[in-house]
Amino acid sequence: MKRVRYICYGKTRKQTECDGQTGYTASILDGIVDKLIRQIFERMKALPKEEIVGLRYQEKMEERRLLIKSIKADYNKAADLAMLKAEVVKTLRGESTFTQELLGSLIADSETNCLKLQKQLEDAQAAYDEGQTVMAALNAQYADLISWADMYDTAAIEAKKMIVGCIINRIEVYRDYRLHIFFNIDFEQFKLGIDIASLVA
Repeated sequence: MKRVRYICYGKTRKQTECDGQTGYTASILDGIVDKLIRQIFERMKALPKEEIVGLRYQEKMEERRLLIKSIKADYNKAADLAMLKAEVVKTLRGESTFTQELLGSLIADSETNCLKLQKQLEDAQAAYDEGQTVMAALNAQYADLISWADMYDTAAIEAKKMIVGCIINRIEVYRDYRLHIFFNIDFEQFKLGIDIASLVA
């Protein structure tokens, strides 16, 4: 039976310089990728969704929520200009120990601080909103991966290729079938405990 091989056209046509092989046996290369995909799926199905997706981002979201609460409290304190303005009235009546210049400076400082805190609050709220978007994206990716994991074993070869294509962007192959895989999914975000580099080495 004739072996199917993947050919490095860049090397055979002298378009690139590399120390890799000219050709690679397709069954060996496909087997390595298949093993990697199965290990990723097995790891994902073995862990609760909350452990893969939820815990890390719940902690981050709680940190961001507490930051918003803290900034809001600071803003409310800084924005309480009523006391200072009441003191201005007393100054005009000659009933205050503060000078108009000092009160004017205090009010200006308070207003500047309010603007600064308002910007911090807007940034913190944007980070929180972004975190919610990331969480939604992770949940969607997780749902896709679990769906693919359930169908992978029994899928036809074309369906398997489609699944692999959704997970992997491209593969660089080096001598002795060492691989550098570029994923479409950031598995670091899922904290699967998989050393991707060791799997494809």
